[in-house]
Amino acid sequence: MTFRRLFPLLAVVAFAPVALGQSEAPAPPPDENVERLAGDLRALARIAELAEKLENVRQVMVAIIDQDVDLLRGPREDGTYRWASLQRQEGSRVRDEKTIERVHSERELREVTVSAPNVYRVEVVVPRKRGVLAANNRVFVRNVRVDSTGFDGRTMQQTIPVNAWVSPGDSTGVPLPDIGRSVKATAELGVESGSRSAVAQVALVQAKLVDDPASPYFPAIRRLDQLRNIVERDSIDRGQLKSSVDEALLSLPGELEKRVAGQKAAEDRRRQLAMAGETKGKIEPGDATPDVLAAIEEIGRLLGGTLQEQTEARTKLTALVEELRPRPRPQP
Repeated sequence: MTFRRLFPLLAVVAFAPVALGQSEAPAPPPDENVERLAGDLRALARIAELAEKLENVRQVMVAIIDQDVDLLRGPREDGTYRWASLQRQEGSRVRDEKTIERVHSERELREVTVSAPNVYRVEVVVPRKRGVLAANNRVFVRNVRVDSTGFDGRTMQQTIPVNAWVSPGDSTGVPLPDIGRSVKATAELGVESGSRSAVAQVALVQAKLVDDPASPYFPAIRRLDQLRNIVERDSIDRGQLKSSVDEALLSLPGELEKRVAGQKAAEDRRRQLAMAGETKGKIEPGDATPDVLAAIEEIGRLLGGTLQEQTEARTKLTALVEELRPRPRPQP
């Protein structure tokens, strides 16, 4: 085979990688989580627009937001998450308050039992007052008994000695070695003498669920947290809610580009109709830019003035029409 006959084959082989490199890569499959989130955000936008009183639909909006956050964190069957973990930071508390009358030297003291999930600490708090006026008395904490179940399914029972007095306005805490998936704690409490009584609170401090910044959904979860803060307020600001929902929607992959492309296509259609001398039958929102609106408002103000101002308004209106009239495109 001569070189002249071989050259076309060599050229195909040599330029094949270039051609392959220039070909478009297949589009990635749509993310089901992002598509669901986009649908829910559009639902929140409709609620924010149409609900007569937003406070009446607060529960629905909170449920939508919480379900989306839970989905994006990647829940596992054992109750943990792929993209979030419990940390020893206070997320919330479950507490119970009792009146304490048994003396600290008695064999059996007043027992206060509280149960909660995701607990990492037990605290005994003594308020300053027993009621509106009565001063409180200090409380003796003998032991704290803990029954807990871990996330691995193992159960543990332990009695933690405390033997500490807690004055009114103060507290004492007992840390647990691990965050318990389910915890029941019983505090044994007493007072100084039988003539005194006190009020004490036993609280279980629950761990906070912290999102992993490495999660691909971390920005979306932060947006949802902001939305939840807005929805939980006593009075929901409709404008702020609508704006925050729209910004959350625009932060999703491809959403901003899709909206910009839609606006450009609508602008092109309007230009084509204007060039053809056709109209759409009505003016749509966004047909006029802010400078055009400002000019029209100025003309309207002048038309309600003196004769000289009315003449000036007609002059401005004529100039505006000429400025907005589509120009014929130059022929190539």
